[in-house]
Amino acid sequence: MKSTMSRRGFVQFGSAYLAASLFHGEAFAVKEVPTKPSGSALLILDYQVGVGDQPYARSAALRAAAALAAGRKAGLPIVFSKVKFRPGYVDISASNKVFGAYKAKNLLPPDASQLIALFRPVPGEVVIDKDRFSAFSGNDLCELLRSAGINHLVIAGVATSHVVLSTYSTAADADYSMTILSDACADPKATLHSELMRNLFPASATVATVDEWTAGLRVAM
Repeated sequence: MKSTMSRRGFVQFGSAYLAASLFHGEAFAVKEVPTKPSGSALLILDYQVGVGDQPYARSAALRAAAALAAGRKAGLPIVFSKVKFRPGYVDISASNKVFGAYKAKNLLPPDASQLIALFRPVPGEVVIDKDRFSAFSGNDLCELLRSAGINHLVIAGVATSHVVLSTYSTAADADYSMTILSDACADPKATLHSELMRNLFPASATVATVDEWTAGLRVAM
């Protein structure tokens, strides 16, 4: 699966805004975020039709939209992800319990993969397709980020226990630093969302609200 922006284009975009995307410790005094010597990117994960428009995600979608507006104003590189399978779901194994159910019930038709109305990419922003939970699965996201000098990920997405958790794990293993926007994420199980935000994500990421993060952006600007 390919992104809607070429690797060269993303490199140029990331380089152009690298200075604006630096995070500094004083900008995140509330959460004591350490100085980020190189670039950051905002990841808006799986706010797509059939996922991001579900009742449990409504409030988080609005907060993610606020984060998107702030990220754009600050000149951060923006990446959207969405699930898109191949026609006939040929890329879903019968042994995959979760996605096998999607295939059996045709829950995410490949030809209907699109972001919800709140999230319309503007020129220069990247949309990646993925075929599993992690935003890094089935695409060249890692190469795009590395080529642009990005090593800090700001994450918003649904569901918390699916794309956010899996992306967090992959990114931590790849030595990315992270900020997870707690109120711009949601899960069908609110207690599970809270447990991950309080007791798991802080091990390798800073957990902040959108307002806390955007306050840091304003200071940095």
